[in-house]
Amino acid sequence: MKKFMYLIIALFACVTFTSCHGVRPDADEETVLIKKPWFFGHGGVEAKPVQTGLTWCFWSTSSETFKIVPVKHEEVLDDIISNENTPLDFKSIIVLKVKDGKSPILLENYGVNWYDNNIKETYTNLTRHYVSQYSPFDLTSNREVIAHIDSCVKNDMVKYIAKLSEEKEFPVVVENVITGRAIPNDAQLAEMNNTAAQIQAKQTQERRKEMEEAREQAERQRAISDKAYQKEMGLTAEQFISLKAWDIIEKKQGANIDVLFNADNANQMWNIRR
Repeated sequence: MKKFMYLIIALFACVTFTSCHGVRPDADEETVLIKKPWFFGHGGVEAKPVQTGLTWCFWSTSSETFKIVPVKHEEVLDDIISNENTPLDFKSIIVLKVKDGKSPILLENYGVNWYDNNIKETYTNLTRHYVSQYSPFDLTSNREVIAHIDSCVKNDMVKYIAKLSEEKEFPVVVENVITGRAIPNDAQLAEMNNTAAQIQAKQTQERRKEMEEAREQAERQRAISDKAYQKEMGLTAEQFISLKAWDIIEKKQGANIDVLFNADNANQMWNIRR
């Protein structure tokens, strides 16, 4: 009789342990238990998630695990039309975080595929809307424009989630939105490089013109000053030219200099060595 009782206990223990499974979420996760009783009791989503340690469940109980740290969701957006009707590609990221202890509510209200079913389409449509308001040049090189797009999309996503929560709580926080710079195709890239080169060439020409005008102004001012000096000292044109020649000789130390004092008289060519 005792052997029979021991056998019954052993069989019961085997059935009990083989009918259970363990749930052990990582430190950055929560696991939600979904009970499906075979004979009696209530089923459905457990209100309290498993956060740390090992929890044993009946085999009929399933589970879903959620990250409770910020998670990046990357979207590749092809052929977004800019305000110049130019198609551009983007990589965009939205960072979302499930509120601690709220994963059972998220699962019960919006299911396992809450991102794909409730966030993805709205997020990509908002990104397309704001991107389409700017030129290809701004979308590829203007950081302020990209930052403004990020801010607008994030604010609208926060409002959208708040509106969802008015009907059924949506315990997700929008941490950040990061819109990458536009990725033009090869033809568009060549055209943009050509435009940038033309802009640079124009700027170079404008600077060169400014330098030439400044030099011309300096030369005019120098001529006015020389004329005033000649007049003040009572020098003839020949005397003033001779004086300037000696100034040049003085400055060019160690050089061989030919100085022509009188263009009408070839005999007045001096060679000076120092």
